[in-house]
Amino acid sequence: MDPTTSDASLDPATVLALFGEICDDTSRIVADNRNWGPSGRRDGQYAVDLAVDAACLPPLLDAGFGVLSEESGITWPDGRRHDPAARPLVVVDPLDGSTNASIGLPWCNTALCLVVDGEPAVAMVTNLVTGERFHAVRDAGAFRDGEEIHVSDPVPLAGALIGINGLPGHHWGWRQFRSMGSGELDVCSVACGRYDGYIDATPRGQHGVWDYLAGALVVEEAGGVVVDVFDRELVVLDVEARRAPAAASHRGLLDEMVRERRADGP
Repeated sequence: MDPTTSDASLDPATVLALFGEICDDTSRIVADNRNWGPSGRRDGQYAVDLAVDAACLPPLLDAGFGVLSEESGITWPDGRRHDPAARPLVVVDPLDGSTNASIGLPWCNTALCLVVDGEPAVAMVTNLVTGERFHAVRDAGAFRDGEEIHVSDPVPLAGALIGINGLPGHHWGWRQFRSMGSGELDVCSVACGRYDGYIDATPRGQHGVWDYLAGALVVEEAGGVVVDVFDRELVVLDVEARRAPAAASHRGLLDEMVRERRADGP
């Protein structure tokens, strides 16, 4: 454990309160934003992404946490380099679904996941337009707006509604699919039963850990299952690593989805 991080700061209620305050701030920034132009720093990054990131980092660092953010990489309170798996660290996607936000599609979020001893411990995902908020604590359940949630009843792929990132190479035999463009909200949609499953269908997977880790904890605590399509570790605290997460309400559906995805090739 990081010696600068107290046991009290790791209390789930304290962490969730902090995460909630951050999400309230990021929601206000997005609501007030009028500049949807590029940041000029890297392709696909909006100027507002940096503004939202700047609101996330200080309160997390002040609480003694390291931060792994899509927009700013890994930052530690003392400014030194550490092993991300050895100290409490919060994985952050400041604004997931930036393009959705820029065109007024209400499917964008801030996602935060506290990782302790290499394992997700506390997670929150907040829709920055509607205010809908998911959270989960390891071994304590998953919740949407304070009400406990559970995955949908088991169905086979032929009867399933699947959320997809990317373009599958063939029709997998699903009942219907959706491609909404905000990975964490899509994963949380499995947790609350909107979707029966979700999968990244891009070549080799294009999700950074910030795109799925908070939602993965929410799904698992809601009774679902989450894997990487190619059997890689999902808790990967590396800004360069990419994964192909798949989440489902039950193992049978997950296996069908993964089999169809692998049939499309790597």
